[in-house]
Amino acid sequence: MHPIIEIKTIMYMRAIAREGSFQSAAEALYTSQPALSQYIKRVEDELTFPLYERDRGRCIPTAAGTVLLEHGKALLENYESMLEEMKTAANVKDVRIGWPTGYTLLYFTKLFSYMENNFLVNAHILEDSVEVLLSALLKKDIDLLFTPAIYAHPSMEYVTVRHEEFYLGVPKKHEINALLAQTQMDDGFVDLCHVKGLPFLLIDAKAYTVFFYDLFRYFDWMPNVIFVCKNWDRGFNLVAQGECLAILPYWYADRNNENVIFYRIKNKRSTYRIFACAYRKNAIISNPMQAVINYMMEHAGDEYAGTPIDQETLPLHFRF
Repeated sequence: MHPIIEIKTIMYMRAIAREGSFQSAAEALYTSQPALSQYIKRVEDELTFPLYERDRGRCIPTAAGTVLLEHGKALLENYESMLEEMKTAANVKDVRIGWPTGYTLLYFTKLFSYMENNFLVNAHILEDSVEVLLSALLKKDIDLLFTPAIYAHPSMEYVTVRHEEFYLGVPKKHEINALLAQTQMDDGFVDLCHVKGLPFLLIDAKAYTVFFYDLFRYFDWMPNVIFVCKNWDRGFNLVAQGECLAILPYWYADRNNENVIFYRIKNKRSTYRIFACAYRKNAIISNPMQAVINYMMEHAGDEYAGTPIDQETLPLHFRF
């Protein structure tokens, strides 16, 4: 009887080739390095020949290992394609979507209603932090993730939905508005140097805090953060009540609110954040998944919608 090559074996070997070592591959596969090494050793024992040369920690494929990798790539692609065709034949319309906390009401409600009413997709939502959702995407627990593009990972791809501009939100009755209004007259922007020492609030999300502090990077001072909120609405309401200042996304600036004045920010750093669709690299995009992506590009996208994102430009690398 010929030995059986499992799809799992091909996936593991591709991860080793992509990550460059057993240790890094094990992290990407959510397993331990000893467990991965033992699995490959069992496969080699069944095949009766080695797949890797083992010399002082190196993981160089043998000639046989190289053949398996080359042919395995095509087999894996055919396998993924077969699964998608099976779903289509079975009329499976389910799409599992990840949404960061704080974005659900803004985007998902309309999408969910549209998809359900048009019988295009059965959308299932997972709402959590960006970090938890990225892990779920890479573990194949969700199919798509709509998220601020902040983390880079070699097993993932991003495509832009829109640029989300952030504004300086100031309580309307705050005395600093007189100075800000005067400086704003030149070009429509204000400089954060004028709010030095004033109380700020922060949103408790790493995808936000990295962006927030980056705006102040080129100053000799850091913002005076007096309160950390769990969600956007709480932060906005505190500004409206006159408690402090905040850096808030465009959808609050677009609202008609009599208690908050919003200013566009002049800064050497980018004052916008990219909101993107993330999916696993080389994933087969099913028709239901494409329907979700198309809806988001059409109804939530701007002129940058559909633009691929160079992960070299992202500030953080995702680690498990």
